Amino acid sequence: MKLTNKLVWFGAMMVFATLCVFAQTNPPVVPPLPSLPTEVVPTGVAWYWTMAIACITPLLVTGIWKLVPKIPVVLLPTMTPFIGLALGAGLNALANANLGWVDMAQAGGLAVLIREIVNKAITLRLSPKPEPVPPTT
Repeated sequence: MKLTNKLVWFGAMMVFATLCVFAQTNPPVVPPLPSLPTEVVPTGVAWYWTMAIACITPLLVTGIWKLVPKIPVVLLPTMTPFIGLALGAGLNALANANLGWVDMAQAGGLAVLIREIVNKAITLRLSPKPEPVPPTT
């Protein structure tokens, strides 16, 4: 097939494709989007207690680790939801915080995130990197 024949076929296909696109008169059927929640940012007294649990738990984990250094480091992040549950139960008893047990455990788990952000992003970046040792011959 000659080059001119290929170009004619290519041009004819482009015109045909353009006509097919413009021939579509019906709009596509798209299901409606679900409505967004009205309250995006949680507010209220219970939310402040939850954030307090998330801020206090890393301090308690560090204190427990300093007092009992024989605890394996692997267990420290796994005990944060239980510390959150204990703090939440205490707040429910003392301050009538009305926290659910899932909220308390999530707040304790959030403490792991807070600790890792502080440890990895701030502490390790601010610490000086060791100088490379030149190879000896």
